[in-house]
Amino acid sequence: MTGTGKTAILSALAAQGAQVLDLEALASHRGSSFGALGLPSQPTNEQFENQLGLAWSQFDPQQPVWIEAESRRIGLCRIPDPLFQQMVSARWVIVHRDRSERLAALVQLYGSADRQGLIAATERIRKRLGGLCTQQAIELLKQDRLSEAFDLILDYYDRTYTYDLQRRQIAVEPLDITGQSATAVAQHLRAAFQPVFSRGGSF
Repeated sequence: MTGTGKTAILSALAAQGAQVLDLEALASHRGSSFGALGLPSQPTNEQFENQLGLAWSQFDPQQPVWIEAESRRIGLCRIPDPLFQQMVSARWVIVHRDRSERLAALVQLYGSADRQGLIAATERIRKRLGGLCTQQAIELLKQDRLSEAFDLILDYYDRTYTYDLQRRQIAVEPLDITGQSATAVAQHLRAAFQPVFSRGGSF
């Protein structure tokens, strides 16, 4: 779910020697309506695929590859179908954090973002967030009450992710990481799942 620190966990996995494919870093986008805030312009889709292919070519096929679950598109960049199908069929680990920790992480991530950018991103999901909820979130953003605004917005993203998992009928392995650092989570994931992977995995 949004705000659980998945990117930080990927970075910690890479620092510990695990094979990581950071699609959001390659696409220069976090994959949501807010995904472009504070990041450089996205590459072309061709550039994205080239960088992805180069990264993939350096992996050991006998070892797992850790990937954050994404939609087919990350902003303007499209994940190639063969890779996307592998991601869908891989083992899924769903990390859970306490809501207060998630909100604190989002405030840290977007606290320095342009307020108009945050408002515009919120407007883009008005249809799904609902008119009243959108207006309430925007008013909170204008008052710099980011945690309260993100609390409203999280409801939409949590419903979206839950629906997507149910629609795909994917078997998931839950892992509560409340109170744990990204380094500790990465150590746990490697110890718990490395021996049983044969081809790869994503979360």
